[in-house]
Amino acid sequence: MERHAWRDLGARPLFFPALSLSLGALCAPVTSATGGPFLVCGLLLGALGLALARLPGAHLAVLASLWAVGAGLATWETRVDVPPVLAQGGPVIVEGETERVERFDGTTRVRLAVARAGVPPGPLEPVRFRMNLSLRGEPPPLLPGQRVRAETKLMPDAPPSNPGEKDFGVTRRRQGVAFTGGLDARRLLVLSPAPAWRVALEGTRTRLAEAVHAVAPSTDAAALFLTLAAGQRAALDDAWEDAFSRAGLAHVLSVSGLHVAALALMTLAVLRRVVVRTGSRWRMLDARQVAAPASIPFVWAYVVFTDNQPPAVRSAVMATVVLLGLALWRRADGLNGLAAAAVVLVAWAPSSVVDLSLRLSFLAVLGLVLLSPPLRQALPLAEPDPSEPRRVRRWWGQVKETVAQTLCASAAATLSGLPIVAATFGRVSLAGLVSNVIALPLCGLLTGLAAGGAALFVVAPVLATPVLWAGAWASELLLALTRFFAAVPLASVEVPSLGLLSVFYAAGLLAWALGTGRWRLAGLLAPAAVGAAMLAPVLTPQPGLRVTFLAVGQGDSVVVSSRGEHLLVDGGGVPGGMDPGERFVLPYLKHAGISRLALAVLSHPHPDHALGLASALKQVPTERLWLPAGEEDGPLTRQVVAAAGDARVEEVEAGHPPLRLGEAVVEVLGPPEPDARELLEGANDRSVVLLVRHGDVTVLLTGDVEADGEDALAERLGPVTVMKAPHHGSRTSSTEALLARTRPRHVVFCVGRRNRYGFPHTEVEARYRALGSECWRTDRHGAVTVESDGRDVRLIPFLPAEPTVAEAPPVARATSPSSPSGR
Repeated sequence: MERHAWRDLGARPLFFPALSLSLGALCAPVTSATGGPFLVCGLLLGALGLALARLPGAHLAVLASLWAVGAGLATWETRVDVPPVLAQGGPVIVEGETERVERFDGTTRVRLAVARAGVPPGPLEPVRFRMNLSLRGEPPPLLPGQRVRAETKLMPDAPPSNPGEKDFGVTRRRQGVAFTGGLDARRLLVLSPAPAWRVALEGTRTRLAEAVHAVAPSTDAAALFLTLAAGQRAALDDAWEDAFSRAGLAHVLSVSGLHVAALALMTLAVLRRVVVRTGSRWRMLDARQVAAPASIPFVWAYVVFTDNQPPAVRSAVMATVVLLGLALWRRADGLNGLAAAAVVLVAWAPSSVVDLSLRLSFLAVLGLVLLSPPLRQALPLAEPDPSEPRRVRRWWGQVKETVAQTLCASAAATLSGLPIVAATFGRVSLAGLVSNVIALPLCGLLTGLAAGGAALFVVAPVLATPVLWAGAWASELLLALTRFFAAVPLASVEVPSLGLLSVFYAAGLLAWALGTGRWRLAGLLAPAAVGAAMLAPVLTPQPGLRVTFLAVGQGDSVVVSSRGEHLLVDGGGVPGGMDPGERFVLPYLKHAGISRLALAVLSHPHPDHALGLASALKQVPTERLWLPAGEEDGPLTRQVVAAAGDARVEEVEAGHPPLRLGEAVVEVLGPPEPDARELLEGANDRSVVLLVRHGDVTVLLTGDVEADGEDALAERLGPVTVMKAPHHGSRTSSTEALLARTRPRHVVFCVGRRNRYGFPHTEVEARYRALGSECWRTDRHGAVTVESDGRDVRLIPFLPAEPTVAEAPPVARATSPSSPSGR
């Protein structure tokens, strides 16, 4: 393993040009402007650099021109052409070509390049944008390349609304995806057939899936094998994806560089042996010079058959460069191969610079090239002696060296991608350092069986059966190893996001990997950056009470924290829709460093409160679970109780003993006692109502109580500081009697964007404003956070709200301590 130095980077002719091109694409503005000015500027700078090539520093002009070209290509890809009448969304008819078709349980996701659109019943006009369509039900046979027409409702892409929420829109906006939409699959009109080669390919993949399921020992084993043989990752259960992530083997679940590289090496070895055995006609050439270019078509055939996944394309480009290098110069260079792959991918799809899997894939390969050699040198293990006369000792030395190199490669890949993994997932797998040593040989075998089985199935399905059987059982063995390593204590550890400290971390790694002498001491910057990120939450002053009203769409979810103890009330939810627990609640809990709850509360068993809570409690344990008295027998309640596991389940009503939560006290004000509760007809009015006290500050969490429930609470209510508007601000709640008693300084409406109920109703919001209450809405402000010191409060919106005609832009203000206490 050859260790690189700083000067080696400049000696690679493609490294810095590829870096400039990639940085240009990364820094490009995400606007509707064309990339023409950037491309013209790049052309002029390139011409200037070439004209002054003999002068010192002329290469800087060439690098600047490549930066401008990268920015121009990226800006061109993001450009959209949407008439003003469509820009705000709404009902529309769109027509375009399908670019991607992904099938999940009961849903099909389609990426559509829209060429014409219009508001019905008007005509369709030329446009240019992409959108994601969700088809409910079973669609007609649909493949990429077909032209379709659909009547849907355009939904502009919304930014993240909660701390910790993933911003899926960054990649979509860079790809020119401006809207999302949905419709019944039966209403999709298919205007053209799919290309013949795609129909044949899809038919082959379907028959391959049937053949694998027929010989596989389990459905999961078949799904894993098909993930590698045909790129059908959607067939694998989500629980397995989490297990592979914990075990440090997540890279196995995509057709990535590992699989393509393994296939290229195996194909090269097989063809080289064939060339050696064919006779005298090849003896004038090195066998590798013949076998290397012959391997390239096999690599690309595998990539196409597995649906051109970006990491696989990256690795195929790199493998092509390496194989051509072996053919022409009998040697190959990893850095030049990686740089060539970057140039091809940025030119082909500039948005790939923000693709998560692709970034991790590139960083992993860069770590293997730059970090693995110094890590191997740092191990106190002597390299095997090839002149050792005793065969057993020589074999044992080679085994130890293989294990050491695999361990160093795994550590290098983990270290190189740590900042991105920490920011995206909030945890890093430690089990991967060992699991990869054991699983990589099996992964290589499985890749060969997957690619070979698929190729043989295309030629002779009967002859492929033994290979498919062996691959399915190898998949079953890999699943068993994954299950074992995922269950190991400390298989994965939580790590905070490094943020700007990532710059110091990267500088430290590069200084240690490429530097010499005293320069290597700068490598201490890497562990120092990680340590600073871990200490930051401890050293940052925390308020005595923090209450966060999460934006979970049309539903409720509230997190209450005080001095390291935490309470979760509800979790949102949409029957048959997205899971707000997975998308919003759990990312926020990870962002806030909350791994355990002191208390979870289901205010009442309705889907927009219970579904997300159940999914959150499956992953975050809680000591107690409070349920509304008399509502313990419904299916949603049973689902939440099952998710809470070993939690102490209590049915609560008014008068239940208060719970101390750090510096705060949580009191139960509703539902009322049994005699009064029997008079309340709906589950809304029997909601759990909580009052959180922190010194002079009070926060009232009202659930979905309506007029009758508010009347039942009357004698227990007084002035409050912050109140969650009952029942999302509907006309049937927030009565004048309630407001006269509570007189909240701040009111928070938990509502979804453009919700079909029209919540909060205008007259209800006006009622609060007439009282002097400051109104906050999760559809406009995103998550709203209340911070209290026991005397006063500060409200912080996650999103800056745009001013409307009816109101000025809200400002988070803290009223003076002289205000009446308890409000």
